[in-house]
Amino acid sequence: MALTVGSVRANAFFQCVVQGIVMALRWPIRMCLDASLALALISPAAAEPLRDESTGLAIDPPQGYIARVLAPTPTFVVRFEVKKPSDRDTGCQVAFTPLPQNAELKQSEINDIVEGQRWIDLARATVAINYDVSATDRFNVNGIGGIAMIGDFKPRPGLPARAQDVRTLFMLVETPKGRTTTICVGEKQDFDARRAEFENVARSASPPR
Repeated sequence: MALTVGSVRANAFFQCVVQGIVMALRWPIRMCLDASLALALISPAAAEPLRDESTGLAIDPPQGYIARVLAPTPTFVVRFEVKKPSDRDTGCQVAFTPLPQNAELKQSEINDIVEGQRWIDLARATVAINYDVSATDRFNVNGIGGIAMIGDFKPRPGLPARAQDVRTLFMLVETPKGRTTTICVGEKQDFDARRAEFENVARSASPPR
């Protein structure tokens, strides 16, 4: 189940939620707040650019950040971890989800859809299932349209106490090839100061086009 720009373009009835964002919701819980994140690493850290040849997703980490390749998931066929050496369970992931149904659209058409209020409202509502969303903004990377959202975990049974100390920034952009998702987690106490760094991480990624 997934919201796609094709379904919005066709004015179809929304029978599902945004799969990429739903998977993004699970990532901070499973990967950021769980020590198993370290076990998922499959390559050494690198300050130099990384590129996945099969999809074209690339990352040139901002100054002070290093990147690693992470194992793919059923939703994200390519994943990069991008964080500072001092980050423990904070930092970013950049991931790519192919969306073949986007292929028939021009980038300008995709931008109009994902930056439209209908898509933004649905994305926010989806994230709000598990997060208190405090901000939703349009987000553009080198002419590629998208959305950025800030959220705090909603308290619920089984969620680690640590979850209440962090804040999450979701940044999604779409191209005819698919969706590139950047998820960054930072301490609430210094999140505002770090947000610009997180946005630089997203802008340092080159989505497949």
